[in-house]
Formats: sequence, structure tokens, C-alpha cells
Amino acid sequence: MHNPEAQHEWMDFDFGVTALGASFHGDWVLDAEDELDHVRAYLGAPEGDPTGLTLLIEDILRLRDSGLDGEELNLLWRATDPPLGGSPEIRGAERAWLERLLGVAVPLARSSGASEAGCSSYPACGAGGPSAVAVEHRRLAAEVVELVGILDQRPDRSHVPLEPTRDALVRCAETVCSELAFRFLLRAADELCSRLSPETYGRLERLGAAFGYGPHVVDAVRYLVA
Repeated sequence: MHNPEAQHEWMDFDFGVTALGASFHGDWVLDAEDELDHVRAYLGAPEGDPTGLTLLIEDILRLRDSGLDGEELNLLWRATDPPLGGSPEIRGAERAWLERLLGVAVPLARSSGASEAGCSSYPACGAGGPSAVAVEHRRLAAEVVELVGILDQRPDRSHVPLEPTRDALVRCAETVCSELAFRFLLRAADELCSRLSPETYGRLERLGAAFGYGPHVVDAVRYLVA
């Protein structure tokens, strides 16, 4: 649950766990010994500002601590898969995978100056989150859920299960964080090669603006407009 005022510069493009998942293009194995080696290369060497890392850590902690079951976590991760595939298979070891990601991201964030609390806790979103950002995210949850229902699937993308993915996105929006669910929704639209009408795309743009995104988060799916 990012703070759009404090972290806006980190949201011009996709960020957090959805950007990490999408980084596993099919040729990543040519440059990395294993998936965590790729993660280290993607995250880069420690720098002075840990914000990008703490945004990723918050996403991972929210998913790990959520009430989502393993298969729902797997479906959300699969939604970030690049169109030609390539991300690691985590089915049956979903929370173990999240812990492995934390094992890489947290030391990097601490080395960049992040506090221990910033790498182990996060503000409440969902039910009970008292901040203005949490209240706004709850207000937007219904529209995220409605847009999940618009997702469709082209026949050549039948290896991605549409209905279970929709259900996982709804559960994420309603019980974890609507903003995080919206980023997964954008990735799912890309992975499913969903058809987007100009009206639907306009709604995605307006919702992205409401979440505080920069110009290149939603426009990654502009090519789906028909």
C-alpha cells in the first residue's frame, strides 16, 4: 500500500512484486545461475535510497501474511508471467518462495539504509486500516473488483485459467489491498491477452491515476485496446 505523495517517483513504471514477476523473461536463464541470482541482478547493488526495495518487501509481506491460500498466491504470481513465459514455478511452495524473495530483498534494503521496521512491518490496508491511503484503497476496491469481471481470455491463452485467476484477484482486492490487486489485474490482462475496449482502458487509466501511478503503469496494456 504505497503512499502516492511520498513515493510517486517510484511509480512511473510498474513496481514491487508485479514488476519483479514480469522481469523473468524467457531468456533470464542465460544470464543467471538460478532464479534468486536473477532476482539479485534485477534488484541491483545497494544504493542510497531503499524505497524501491521497501515497496517490494511490503508487497511480499502482505501476500505472505494474507489469508490467501497457496493456489491463490500461485495464480497471482502466474499473472505476472511475461507473455512468453519464464517465471519460476512456485505451485506447492508459494509462501516458501515469498520467504526466499525476502531473504534477498531485505538485506539489500537494509544495506541501502532501510530500517528494520521498514523491512518487517507495513501499514494496515483492507479492513481496519486507519490511514487516509488505506481508506482510499478500500473506497476503490469495488471498482477494481468490477474491472476483474471484464477480463477475458483469447483462445491461444488457454494455459492460463481465467476463472480461478479472476477469483484470486477479487480475493486480493477485498482482503489484502486493492492497489496491489490492481497491479496484478494489469499483469493478468497482459498475460491473458484480454481484449480491452476504449471505455475499459479509460477506466483503467482513471483508476491508475487514483492510485497515484505515473504514466507508464497502465499504458503497458494499451496495446490490448481494440
